[in-house]
Amino acid sequence: MSEPNGTPWGMCAAYGCPLPGTVGSESRWYCFCHVNKPSNFNDAITRELREKQKPIVDAIAILRVRGCSFYGSDSEYRAIQQLLIGADRRDLLMSADEKQTGGARAWLQRLERALIDACAGFGQQKPIPLAVPTAPVIGPTHASNFHPYADGDAA
Repeated sequence: MSEPNGTPWGMCAAYGCPLPGTVGSESRWYCFCHVNKPSNFNDAITRELREKQKPIVDAIAILRVRGCSFYGSDSEYRAIQQLLIGADRRDLLMSADEKQTGGARAWLQRLERALIDACAGFGQQKPIPLAVPTAPVIGPTHASNFHPYADGDAA
């Protein structure tokens, strides 16, 4: 089943986004990366998620499917570890505190925050510099002897 705009049911309304829609906006459901962003940045955000942040997106999908619980099965936990290590994102592995308290939900929030931070720059207007960049001047920089209304006689 799919939504009227062609996206699969439950997924983000931004075309091609691999994340589930979790926040309602404008009668559609968007993921936490696309919500409250101008629609002309949807493609750039989706490209970032699919190309550069894919291991984190896949880890989030595994955590959501498991319902933030690894009780009775460590294979999904190991799969997430492999994804993050392979992407050189050891900083996003489950922390010791999260392991002790069974904090898969806290881990999920940390992974989602990493994606939000990765997409934070999209949709924000870049400041316009106040100084106009110029190149160095080549040639004479001033004309001290130039008098346009002189009659040619030096007084």
